[in-house]
Order: sequence, then C-alpha cells, then structure tokens
Amino acid sequence: MTTLPERPVPPPRPGGTVGGRSVGGRRRGAGKRFLVVGDVLDGVIVHTRAQATGDHDATAEIRHRPAGAAGNTATWLGWLGADVDLVGRVGVDDVYRHERALEDAGVRPHIRYDARTSTGAVVSVRSDFGRTSMSDGGASAVLSADDVPSDLAGRADIVHLTGEAMLGAGGADRVAALVERARTGAARVSLDPSSVGVVRAIGAADLLGALDGVDVLLPGRAEAAALSGTTDMDEAARILTETVPLVLVTLGADGVLLGRRGRAQQRVPATPATVVDTLGAGDAFAAGFIRAWATDQVRVGSAAREGTRVAARALGFVGGRPPV
Repeated sequence: MTTLPERPVPPPRPGGTVGGRSVGGRRRGAGKRFLVVGDVLDGVIVHTRAQATGDHDATAEIRHRPAGAAGNTATWLGWLGADVDLVGRVGVDDVYRHERALEDAGVRPHIRYDARTSTGAVVSVRSDFGRTSMSDGGASAVLSADDVPSDLAGRADIVHLTGEAMLGAGGADRVAALVERARTGAARVSLDPSSVGVVRAIGAADLLGALDGVDVLLPGRAEAAALSGTTDMDEAARILTETVPLVLVTLGADGVLLGRRGRAQQRVPATPATVVDTLGAGDAFAAGFIRAWATDQVRVGSAAREGTRVAARALGFVGGRPPV
C-alpha cells in the first residue's frame, strides 16, 4: 500500500479568495480547522426521459463529476471559506485529478491510493419517476483509521466522518476505529451515516455501539428509521440521543428535526429553494451546520438554519459540489 506525497493548498488570499477563487459563503467560524474523512468518488450523473427499460434516449444529459460524500462536504466547507483538510482514497491513476478538483475548491487533499484498487464510482439516474443510484465503493471501501494521520486529526477542531463506501464496508470495528482516531486531539466528532445501506450492512445495534465518542449524528429520514427501529421521527430522534448527545435528522422539504439529550426537540424549516438536483444536498447541509456549530455549540438551531441555507444553494446545481 503506497501513499503519494501531499501538495499543500495555497492559503487564503486577501479579498476573500481561497486557492485563487472567490469564497461563496459567509466567513463564519474563522480560525476553526475541519477534517473530513471519507468517500471520494467519480460520479456519472444522468437525466433521462426514458420511460422504461430498453428505451433509448438520444437526448439524455450525462455529466461526469467528482463525487462522494466526503468530497462534497469538504468542498462546500471550502466554498464557505473554512480551513479544511480531506483524507480519502482513490485509484492510482486518479490521484492528481482529484487533488486538483479539491484544491480548486479550497480544500487541502490528503489522498491515499492502493495500486490494486480503482477509484470508487457512483451513477445517479434521474427521470420523471424519481432517482436511482448505483455505487461501487472501490478504493473508498478500504479507507480506514490507519489512513488518517494522528497529527492531522489532532490539529482539527471538528472531524467529520462520512461516506457509504468507507463506513459500510468495514463493519462496526472500522467505524469505532475511525471515531477513536478522530478523537486523537480535542476535536468534536460528527458522523453522517450517508445511506440506509450502511445501517443494513453493519446492523443497527452494532453501528450504534460503534458511535461511542461521536458528538453529533446527521442521519436522513431513512437512516434514522433504520437505526432507531421506528418511522416516527420524533421518537427516532429521542432514541438516537440516548447514544449520541446531538442528533439532526434531515427531512428534505420538511426541514430538520433537532434532538438534544434531555431537552425538547426542535423543528427547523427548510430554506426555500429552486430544486435542480437533490444530489449532495445532505452533504451541503452537513458543511453548513458544522461550520456554524464549530463557532457556537450552544446555538444549535441557528447552526441548523445555516445548514439549510447551504443545502438550498446545493439544490440549485447539478452534482453534489459547489460550482468553482
């Protein structure tokens, strides 16, 4: 297993630029350092008007984009002007391409590779009937705590763990080891389960058992239901706060359900948005939330509203990352 040398990202320039580009978000949380660990993938995004299997759509829109939950969240943090590092794993032939994409978004990449494993990929097909996604974890599926330098985790204020391939492929032991590595220093740890498939692959009880040390959990509706065993989101949030003290369940157009151990739950409405593509909206929410939460860990509702603001921006673009 081989690690490539890491190239530093240029520091923020005067006048609100990072890595040579304008910062799109508000500069909240200045001085805080973020580390995102997880999936960096190649994405193929398809918008088709085909009505059934076997139909040929010569006018389909097909786009190739860098993808993956960790890459998405890190680049939205970069868009917000945050000081952010990312640890991920890709195929040997794709290291430079993914490093450049991350650097252009204001992220310091720490990309590992295994010459025997290709870059993971996700195909997202959107039609009049909804969205279908298919994924191959590839190199992201072998990313582990050993890939995360202790000094990097030790310097972070927030460590965010995310990605179906990374979290779902190694079982509860890998998740627990990642959480332990994230807590090398004084960082707060946030975790996005990323997919109900992660819960099913590991098992709800085992996954919850691996979350000891996580400060905030960011599940979607399906992941919250799978983890808690109930489709009642208020009850689900209450159950999950028995394991993680702060839980934010993202509910799409219904906003966010905020659960805090020993306190009444709070509903935060979604920010109105023109929906072009839903891909990556949850990753953008995570970026907006942890960016604001890092500065003020008391005003959680305000941080959740910031998350919905960033998610609304993400809904206006095709693909899971902000425009560069």
